[in-house]
Amino acid sequence: MSPTPTSTVDASEPGQLLNDLERRQDDVLAQLDALDAQLTEVLKGLGVTPEDEIDPDLV
Repeated sequence: MSPTPTSTVDASEPGQLLNDLERRQDDVLAQLDALDAQLTEVLKGLGVTPEDEIDPDLV
């Protein structure tokens, strides 16, 4: 997936560039959430617990 060139954004519209950047940011954050979910499933399959979920009493 290649980023949208800024030359295709109509800069004459007030806030259009900001709106485009926010849309792209939301898209990237959604992709990161999906990758996090996939990684969590893989780790569960391997029997690995992420560090932030380790019970401090066991350490």
